[in-house]
Amino acid sequence: MGAASRLPVLSCAEAAAAEAAFLGGDAKLSWQLMNRAARGVADEALALLGRKPARILVLAGKGNNGADAFLAALHCAKPGTEIVAVFAEGGPARAQAQRAWSVRKQGVRLGLVAAANLGQLAALEFDLIFDGILGQGFRAPLSPELRAFLRATEALRGLRVAVDLPSGLGDDAVGPAFRADLTVSIGCLKRPLLSPKCARFVGRLRVLDIGLPLGETEEACVTAEALAPLRRPRRARSDKRHHGRLLIVGGSERMPGAVLMNTAAALRSGAALVTTCLPESVRAKAAVAYPEAMWRGLSTGRDGVAGPANLKEVRSLLADKDALLIGSGMGEKAVKLIGAIAATATTALVLDADALRPSVVAASRGAKVRVLLPHAGEFKRLSGRDASVAAARAYAHKTKSIVVLKGPLTCVTDGLRVIHIPFGGPVLARGGSGDLLAGLVASVLARRHELGLPALDAVVLATTWHARAADWLRETQGEEAVRTTDLLAGLSPVLRG
Repeated sequence: MGAASRLPVLSCAEAAAAEAAFLGGDAKLSWQLMNRAARGVADEALALLGRKPARILVLAGKGNNGADAFLAALHCAKPGTEIVAVFAEGGPARAQAQRAWSVRKQGVRLGLVAAANLGQLAALEFDLIFDGILGQGFRAPLSPELRAFLRATEALRGLRVAVDLPSGLGDDAVGPAFRADLTVSIGCLKRPLLSPKCARFVGRLRVLDIGLPLGETEEACVTAEALAPLRRPRRARSDKRHHGRLLIVGGSERMPGAVLMNTAAALRSGAALVTTCLPESVRAKAAVAYPEAMWRGLSTGRDGVAGPANLKEVRSLLADKDALLIGSGMGEKAVKLIGAIAATATTALVLDADALRPSVVAASRGAKVRVLLPHAGEFKRLSGRDASVAAARAYAHKTKSIVVLKGPLTCVTDGLRVIHIPFGGPVLARGGSGDLLAGLVASVLARRHELGLPALDAVVLATTWHARAADWLRETQGEEAVRTTDLLAGLSPVLRG
């Protein structure tokens, strides 16, 4: 069974029913899926940890969730690793779980600690802590004993990984729960993990495809398979005009960096013909930095901001372009020019930063495709509402736009469908990461016909590519001593799988 490019968002009950129907009581198939899930959870844990662990703690319940956690710990372990297991409510009760707990790995030591002694483990430092206490079948309320157990886990030290979802969360429960640094949702994206009330327990979110045939839903999340269109060879008889003619308008004398990052990302992500308009005072330096692009200088006032006098030239450049990106680093005083340019755009239009204003959105109704890239503050400026998935969906529907709502869990919506991007993370919490995303989105959007992609899919692909490159950056260089533009070096490696 091939990997899917999207996985649905389901309630825990829906996911459990779909899984049971697929397995049909087949113990062999169930064992295969359990091991596939455990291996996937282990891979995600090790990717975040960045090393092989010497000491692992497994917090387990009686069912298959605890077994998943134990098998994941075994996959992570190296010879000499110590695994400490604590059963919150007694040993494994199901045959499948019992089979899992009987597995051993050469050179790996296993020790058991009674639940009553959990507090003593706070004196130790664990590399990994796996939470497999409760699974998707949990129904509120927590028993007093489990509530006390979860409270005691707060003092444990180590990278905290929730298997499927943090224990204590469920369809009818939003905590108290295990506090995870990483949650790996198995098979699909479980709806409780999207609740704002649960965010403090979830940590970073990843979703694992284990091959369940779950169908499609209007709300989904992407997998790395979303990048498949970029992994295919280009057509042998290709021409540069087939691979995206992109016009970028941005920058000001005080903020020239944003439009340079737009351009760098567009060039690195495959747009073949990139023309960038920016203040004349920085044009020569930009051309030396990125000679592959074509550069046009904009006249500016004393404030260093491009004014309406540039409209005629920009309009002439738009005539043969597949996409226009405008707004990055232009400044609030450039809004009149931004609106006038956007009003003439009939091709694909990407609005970012200073272009994210109600007046510009209203002026750009003629665009064939319109993409907005707001963070939470910009979204409120646009819509008057606090940022949320529901608000983004409603605004996209109202304005007939594609909205990329940036945040810890970015989502893309066209007003009907919502696609979550469970990649990336805090390494993107740097100035300029949104400017790189804008360049990527505009580049892929300009190439969408050559890639055979509808507009929404092109935007989802670009956003996924950006987030996967951020994961590559974290895994290869860490999250601290890096620059935003270092992310661009990851665009090629993540296409190789």
